Amino acid sequence: MYIKHILRYALIFLLCLTTAVSAAPAPTNMDMVVNVLEAAVDDALGEMKPPSGTVPLFIASQKKHAADWLVEHILTQRLLARGFAVTLDSTAAVPDGPRLSYRVLDLGVSAGAGLLSRKIKRRTWTNLALQLSEGKDQLLLWRHEVGKVENDRVAKSRMDLLQNDKYKFALTEVEERTWSKFVEPVILSTVLGGLIYLFFSNR
Repeated sequence: MYIKHILRYALIFLLCLTTAVSAAPAPTNMDMVVNVLEAAVDDALGEMKPPSGTVPLFIASQKKHAADWLVEHILTQRLLARGFAVTLDSTAAVPDGPRLSYRVLDLGVSAGAGLLSRKIKRRTWTNLALQLSEGKDQLLLWRHEVGKVENDRVAKSRMDLLQNDKYKFALTEVEERTWSKFVEPVILSTVLGGLIYLFFSNR
């Protein structure tokens, strides 16, 4: 009797847990982009050689990208947490002071769905290049390139709700497999096989 009660409570607990997990909102595409960028920045800064002195570190983009504002925000946040003085204002930067240059080499989200699956496989990735320079001629002190990838699965019916037209770099079109990809090769093989058979049978 006692064991039966334990099993019953365990079953109720598992049902509640499953319901809570299934009810948890899926991260948006933008959430996923932030996750991979934060992981990439943390990885890179963990390898960075600190600049000398107490002059604010000037953060600058090497090549414009739509996500520069997000990368700068994450870099600033992480550097301040590590005790660095930081500036994004080029007019306030010391000419021969330390400069942390970054470049978004790649950033995006892709999604694919199977023929009968109700879930979409989503892949989010980024590749960043960072370099630290200092001095009158901006002598290179450190350089690092890092890439991060995250994969997850989301409900196909919710994919449109997880996107935001405001952030083009986080948009994606779902690539769905169709029966034609499987049927067409079969038809082509059958036709070719029939032609070859007729060719040799009539010789």
